[in-house]
Amino acid sequence: MTATDPLPGRLRDAVYALRTARLGLERRRLDYGRETEERAERLAGVLPASVAELREYEREYEALEWFHETYADRVAEIHDAGVATNTTHWRDGVTLYVVCRALEVETAVETGVLFGSFDAHVLAAMEANGGGTLHSVDLPGGPPGPFEYGHLIPDRCRERWELHRGDARAVLPDLLESVGPVDLFLHDSDHRLPHMRFEYETALSHLEPGGVLASHDVRLSRLFDRFTEENGLQSCVVCDTGIGRQSR
Repeated sequence: MTATDPLPGRLRDAVYALRTARLGLERRRLDYGRETEERAERLAGVLPASVAELREYEREYEALEWFHETYADRVAEIHDAGVATNTTHWRDGVTLYVVCRALEVETAVETGVLFGSFDAHVLAAMEANGGGTLHSVDLPGGPPGPFEYGHLIPDRCRERWELHRGDARAVLPDLLESVGPVDLFLHDSDHRLPHMRFEYETALSHLEPGGVLASHDVRLSRLFDRFTEENGLQSCVVCDTGIGRQSR
């Protein structure tokens, strides 16, 4: 045991497995349809944009034919290969798209790529913004099956993407230092509490004033809620994604 990781490895993994199973049951009673409908209202309490503006970004996303055609085809390829039954749900991707459009995100850092659902949505927003770079971190190797990291990213916006291979604990501090202040940091890697806190704490000091700390699967624990409250970030949760914005 250490001060930063109070649970032995096996016990920590067992707790994580229990939380994951509990979330699976909880999702059956959560009204994600209602939360999706309320996305603009929830985000308006955090972002410098009105409900009307945020809804316009949602409609803009729905009209991105170049994105949806490629994305749907590549999701089908993954499912046909039998290596995954789902990817990050599009509703969470839309949330990140809207955030990136509302903030005109130029520099973003994300951990946990796999097939690249979040990456694709962030990069699509950057394409609409007319600029930006997404730096993504994942372990050496790749996702299951005959696929590379970021398979879902359309070719049209792939040039804005830079993949950094390695453990986030080794890669993230130097990466954040080298890219300068970031407009968006997204955690979607190891959701065990010590690692989540490490990423949150490491990223926080590198956020641009008014920047966003985002995290996926925040309902696995109360850590995102506690962390944003402790650090004075305005926050909301939409479906499985937490959005916390640093004040200016």
